[in-house]
Amino acid sequence: MSNFAVLFIATLFIIHFSNATNNSPPAEEEGTDQRQGENTSENVNLKNIQSYAVNAVKNKKHLDELALYAIEWAQNNGLVLRKYDPKASADTAEFAPISLFPSPFPRKAFEKALSVQKAMNLLYFRVANDHEFLMDSFKDLVPMDEHIAKMVQIVKEVREEGIRQPITLLIQRADYLLNVVTDQSSGEEKYEIKQVEVNSGSVAGLSLKRRNSELHRQVLRQVGMDTAPSPDNQPDAALVEGLYMAWELFGDSNAVVLILSTTFIPYKFDQRQIATELEEISDGKIECIFYSLQGTMENLHLDPNDFSLRQNSDGRRVAVVYSNMSALGYRPTFLKTYEMQMEGRRMIERSTAIKAPSLAIGISCTKKIQQLLTKPEVLRRFFPREEDEETIEQIQSVFAGLWGMEKDDQKTQDLIKDAMERPENYVLKPNRECGGHNYFDEKITEALQKFTKKEKAAHILMQKLRPMTVENYTLRPLAEPQKATLVPELGVYGFLLGNEVDGTVLANVQRGYHFRSKLAHLDEGGIGAGLGVYDTAYLF
Repeated sequence: MSNFAVLFIATLFIIHFSNATNNSPPAEEEGTDQRQGENTSENVNLKNIQSYAVNAVKNKKHLDELALYAIEWAQNNGLVLRKYDPKASADTAEFAPISLFPSPFPRKAFEKALSVQKAMNLLYFRVANDHEFLMDSFKDLVPMDEHIAKMVQIVKEVREEGIRQPITLLIQRADYLLNVVTDQSSGEEKYEIKQVEVNSGSVAGLSLKRRNSELHRQVLRQVGMDTAPSPDNQPDAALVEGLYMAWELFGDSNAVVLILSTTFIPYKFDQRQIATELEEISDGKIECIFYSLQGTMENLHLDPNDFSLRQNSDGRRVAVVYSNMSALGYRPTFLKTYEMQMEGRRMIERSTAIKAPSLAIGISCTKKIQQLLTKPEVLRRFFPREEDEETIEQIQSVFAGLWGMEKDDQKTQDLIKDAMERPENYVLKPNRECGGHNYFDEKITEALQKFTKKEKAAHILMQKLRPMTVENYTLRPLAEPQKATLVPELGVYGFLLGNEVDGTVLANVQRGYHFRSKLAHLDEGGIGAGLGVYDTAYLF
């Protein structure tokens, strides 16, 4: 494809997004109470806002009516999941665990997280393209983790062999908590938005977000409340348009899009929805195929002449490989199918198919890399120009405290000592994606006492945040509605289409958000484990 054609398609993509990348509600008119200051005393009755959802319900009968309405709406409009059970068949679905109402969240903090996302996209795109930095960041992790070692080795091999497809689509979700801090002089509480994780591979369920937002607006109408504080939310549209642009750039109208999947993934219906939207946006030109990593080895092959990824059945090429499976997630390396899965991953990375995202991007979001990026000198490696200072400050302002333990100097020893003596101020995290496997409170002390030097180097310490809590009702399959105290977590979606070899960016957009709330008394909040629910924001 000519440079002109690439530029033309990129321009169309950017124009298409220009009216869709602002996901927050319109600003209120000048002279009105904006109610978005970080200080909770700014004309905001915080207690009433935090508990507005339970106050909107009149009685048990009213609660049951609203819950039934929400459940039926979810079932009727595709807010559903496959059961969290490997033995469940395809004809078994259940509505996604959800909150009954959207949960309160400060507008200013919400908008700040959205505003920094394009810079986050660019940062992690550049990290993935900096092979020397990427490899160096894994030097302490590779000896400790067989799966990560295999992922890093594939990236090395592809780089040494020569990248045959420079175009890639970064798909990112940056997760934040709303930290509440007390002003030491006034005693007043203030908010600050702090990043807790960046995911550049395990980003699934995007079509559910739009449906969840639509449902919550319907519930608000049921109780006579204003829907304006409920932000627009269409990350699935951004994903589909990014995949479509990648398919166009590949330049073969007969080529297919491969969606990596597994037989029991809960988001199977979401993947089918993405495929349907791709077929619609392309006027039926795009055909999507679904294989697991193991299935790619059974149904696809690498053309020895041009390294095209082709179907065994008809020889058609794969234009784009879309994966929402984490490259850094926990993998059962002892299974017989594991090595075949790794060969499937290697075959894809060596091919000319456009990866969404590439494996280099997929492994670029370890906790160790997130910790290294909190250092100003490291951040300036990726934003070296004088005019980048404002961007650097913007990024640094959302970082939580993160510390490595690979050194043996006095500063590191003091850090570890403090974490063991005051573990309530820290979270001990491994360098894996997808949450979980963290240490809290006395478990931190126990872990640090027994960790070897290498094990310490393979973990990071993070500042323990004190998040804002809200009151809401939770709805789960086969359970009564439950009133609960919840902690909302905001995830911000970003998409960047670019060239891994020369660093060219064809499109960089932020669109849509993820919102989940976990039970406030628990440290972890997995939805599949019954500890959290899908949610949306109600801005104040």
